[in-house]
Amino acid sequence: MLTTTPRPRRSLAASVLLATALAAGITAADVTTAAATALPGAARAGSTADTAVRASWPTVKSGQRGVDVATVQLLLTARGYTLTADGIFGSGTAAKVKAFQRAKHLTADGIVGPHTWTKLVMTVKSGSRGAGVKAVQRQLTDNGYSVTVDGVFGSGTAAKVKAFQRAKHLTANGVVDVQTWAALVRGGGGAGGGGKLSDAQAAARLRAAGITRSSSGNCTNRHNKNCTSLQDIRARTVDGVIALKRKSGCRIVITGGTEVGHAGGTYSHWNGYKVDVARTSCVTDYIHAHSRKHHKRGDGAWVWRVTSGGRTVIDYADENWANHWDITYY
Repeated sequence: MLTTTPRPRRSLAASVLLATALAAGITAADVTTAAATALPGAARAGSTADTAVRASWPTVKSGQRGVDVATVQLLLTARGYTLTADGIFGSGTAAKVKAFQRAKHLTADGIVGPHTWTKLVMTVKSGSRGAGVKAVQRQLTDNGYSVTVDGVFGSGTAAKVKAFQRAKHLTANGVVDVQTWAALVRGGGGAGGGGKLSDAQAAARLRAAGITRSSSGNCTNRHNKNCTSLQDIRARTVDGVIALKRKSGCRIVITGGTEVGHAGGTYSHWNGYKVDVARTSCVTDYIHAHSRKHHKRGDGAWVWRVTSGGRTVIDYADENWANHWDITYY
């Protein structure tokens, strides 16, 4: 007689953690393998859970800037620890993070890691209002799903959340739960190209396409304005520069990336939307032939624009005084 061994049932917590891992790009096989090499029994499940959660969240701490910092500040505000959402992780933000961590019986180190994230995020959905909704809207926009940041979870926000969820292979119900939060703060490409790359990842992709970078300081430190950094550049931006190289046939040199020292804003260098490319006659001729002269910026730079389906796709700003094109990939 053929006998079978009953398959153990996965707990609800394990199912949630597996879904979180999948949203972060970890396969079920990866999670299973991690479990198989960990401790037996309940300890094994705990180890796998820690692996999945740790892989699903970025680390945000003092000295950092950007949308993830603003997200932390908005979520703290929603939790009663009011802060200005300026996207700068200074001493005030660190103090509020520590206070929140103490209240949640976490290590009060002021560093927002996986365990702090999972306590900090909250479920928001249609009808929700406040700072938590603003945090979702900021993240959606940063991931390429532009929406008005007004703190009101209306039909427009719900539609963008569902589109993002579909792109991430999550249940497209418009409810921002822990899995959707994890996917939002990690980015990852999606339909909006919102995934962010490390400096090494971006440099490797550009190098393979024959694209180089230069800096006056001969360095890549994001916090030094004399460096040219690619840290946290958006995958869509890198793809855009590679497409420029391929279509134009020009030599492309990146002279400005995500380092400090550029103008701020949502579609900024720091947030990974912009690069500066050396202004050569080849590059200039290509831009003039394949985009439309649109408007003059306040600093005097003429902007040449590429649109598709009624929306702006690329802006080329001619910063001729600095001998480069300031390019924005939306």
